Amino acid sequence: MYEPLFVLLAVAASLSLVGLIAYFAWRTHKARVEAWAEFASRHGMHAEGLHIEGDYEGYPLKLETQSRGSGKHRYTVTVLHLSLQGALPPDFSLERERLGDKVLRLFGKQDEEIGDDPFDQLFDLENLSSATARVLRNEGFQQHLYELSSLYADFHIKAGWIQAERRNVPSTADELEEFTGPALMLAHTLEEASQRSKGWTTG
Repeated sequence: MYEPLFVLLAVAASLSLVGLIAYFAWRTHKARVEAWAEFASRHGMHAEGLHIEGDYEGYPLKLETQSRGSGKHRYTVTVLHLSLQGALPPDFSLERERLGDKVLRLFGKQDEEIGDDPFDQLFDLENLSSATARVLRNEGFQQHLYELSSLYADFHIKAGWIQAERRNVPSTADELEEFTGPALMLAHTLEEASQRSKGWTTG
């Protein structure tokens, strides 16, 4: 007699739970979209959902979300693309040195280096010119690069752009400021170091 009622109550409870989860997911997504729009508005950029494009303090910027992994290990990351405005050659690349790079070095693979041991041990460089090496030795640039390396889950410089990412999605405009700020500071410092190296500034 009570079994059909129990089943109905169980089904109703399950549907209510699913509806509650869906509601909170919708509210979270809505709040994030509003936060991204607020951040874009602060800096005169355009936002469409969780996607932002425009000039960020004079540097072309794109922010977006992407998926990583698969199945149960699938997760979302927020990815930043920031132009360096020609401060480094387009064929130059820099990324964190990985375990595979260290193994190859043991077998005789020669890395391109700037002659600064702590820096050379942390980063893998490609198409390094003497002019670029001078820029990379700049103390201010290195300070911001080390900070950036410790803050972001992954990052690299390729084709004249910084690409950096963090797990999850910023939910407030201030979180977006914290996410993008280190990359912007690196771009500023790199531009100044590049200009000094080329003799464009004095003092």
